[in-house]
Amino acid sequence: MAQKKLMKKAYNPSAESEKKTDCGCGCGDKCSCTCSCEVNFVRFISSIIIASAVIISPLIYGACYGNEGKLTKSVSTDSNKAIKKFIENNPQVIIDSVDNYYKKQQAAQKAAQPKVADKAMVKEILNDKTNTVLGNPNGKFVIIEFFDYNCGYCKMMNKQLADAIKKSKNIRWVLIDTPIFGEKSEIISQYAYAAHKQGKFQKFHEEIGNSRKLDEEGLIAIGKKIGLDTEKLKKDAHSEEIKKKLTDNRKYTRKLGMGGVPMFIINGDIQGGAFSPEQMEKYIKEANNMK
Repeated sequence: MAQKKLMKKAYNPSAESEKKTDCGCGCGDKCSCTCSCEVNFVRFISSIIIASAVIISPLIYGACYGNEGKLTKSVSTDSNKAIKKFIENNPQVIIDSVDNYYKKQQAAQKAAQPKVADKAMVKEILNDKTNTVLGNPNGKFVIIEFFDYNCGYCKMMNKQLADAIKKSKNIRWVLIDTPIFGEKSEIISQYAYAAHKQGKFQKFHEEIGNSRKLDEEGLIAIGKKIGLDTEKLKKDAHSEEIKKKLTDNRKYTRKLGMGGVPMFIINGDIQGGAFSPEQMEKYIKEANNMK
């Protein structure tokens, strides 16, 4: 049930973006999946339950015992056990609480963001030939995506967008690598840009989406698999040119006040976070109707 709820949240337009946190799924320093590992997700929730019992205990004591504040050790232990037992028997309470907290955080973030992107910034992005573009490079329906390869919601959206550009020849999908999950994300982005320099970004991008081994060894293996010059790939990935490119991308995240990924600029309008397949179908229809 926990796994299904997470996936439901991922497809819910209100479940907007992935934060700069480790979900505890054991996939590395920062999560590289959508927490589909059910066992590890249970561990994650369990840790929240235990932490919540510690946090909630003094609050309940205050509510139940007024201002006395003097509890014997035996009463405190018994109360803690009762609270933990209740939470363990009703884990949905914690899940709903965390879910509501993030919804409030996301709503606050969304309210603080501009609704329409700065036109000069959009023009700068579209004129920058170092940016990676999929779909029709001259398409009238423009989707600019800010993403991290280690973001689960980004992976989900990338699959939807890969399908969308097959359904419409009028979508220009501009990908702006904004690695927010640290060094592991940065190295993937560096190799993706290096593959772009050899003219095989799309294939490399697709292979990243299907791979679980995304350390440097795994990325070089992907390059070899799709026929890249792996020596050049590695050299380019560590070049100052590509490192500067990633630094330059961050100026857009600052302008947009980004707190998480993915984030989109769709035909000039800012769309914070992942959106549903139904919304994507509407965009495809709109793109096909544009002339």
